Amino acid sequence: MTLQIPNIDISNGLDTPEVIERLQDACEGWGFFQITGHGIDIELRQKFFSAMTAFFDLPKAKKLQLSRSEHNYWGYYDKELTKNKLDSKEIFDIDANLCRLGKLRSDHPVPWPNEIPQLQTIVIDWLQACEKLSQNLVAAICVAMGQASNTLSPFFGNQHSSFLRFNYYPSLAEISPSRDKSEQPGLGIHPHTDAGAITVLAQDDVAGLQVKKEDTWHTVYPAENSFIINIGDMMQVWSNDRFTAAEHRVLASVNQSRLSAPYFYNPSYATICSPLVSDEQSSHYKPISWNEFRNGRAAGDYADQGEEIQISRFRK
Repeated sequence: MTLQIPNIDISNGLDTPEVIERLQDACEGWGFFQITGHGIDIELRQKFFSAMTAFFDLPKAKKLQLSRSEHNYWGYYDKELTKNKLDSKEIFDIDANLCRLGKLRSDHPVPWPNEIPQLQTIVIDWLQACEKLSQNLVAAICVAMGQASNTLSPFFGNQHSSFLRFNYYPSLAEISPSRDKSEQPGLGIHPHTDAGAITVLAQDDVAGLQVKKEDTWHTVYPAENSFIINIGDMMQVWSNDRFTAAEHRVLASVNQSRLSAPYFYNPSYATICSPLVSDEQSSHYKPISWNEFRNGRAAGDYADQGEEIQISRFRK
């Protein structure tokens, strides 16, 4: 399908009445939208994508040395699961909390590759830009929800649990012929919703992302130098189902591989997420511990450990 997600130009700011109205419509009607005019330097974007390309061009043996583990989220992985189904992709996950990332010692260090010495510096510059953009987007979404712009700020601050992911989706021609034939072919990521508040996605010009609306899958065609934004599960809970965490998936292209970099803007692990309603009787959800929810989702992604946790489990 060619019906496109809303495209919102924010060059005049995110707090104008026109932008707030368009955000409200996009969050209610799609759970997905695209932004242009965001002001993030195109040269930084180009450096970032070049560094990401250099990472995935490393020999497979070297990438495997940088693998994440059950006890450390950060690093390389090529056996990601979505709702207990194996995805066709390679990933590299990076802690996006700049306070933790800047520590000389960490209990959960990011395994930066020695072969790309500039990668860490470029990523940190990118994270700074994504964090500021995400803060402003959440503030505007709060206003679109009918709340004060700073309503959700206490749940983030310096303790937010955001992370950045490099995604490499091989073309169908690259996918191993030995792959389990029971899995649906051509799915870089199986249908899912994102767990956190919002996702800020940068991708190359190869189409593949699809969003589900009214039981139909719609392909997202990215505009040049744009970001694709989607609502996550926690924002759906905060909005009491007014704003939707839309189901989405990624198809593999026939002959071209695809790169993308989602920045998952997530609250602090101390957050207990409940609908922002004045009357408890109108709340659709029981309180959700973000720490438990995130850990449950991560365990399901890393290994086939039972049914992947969803917010439907907490619905009243």
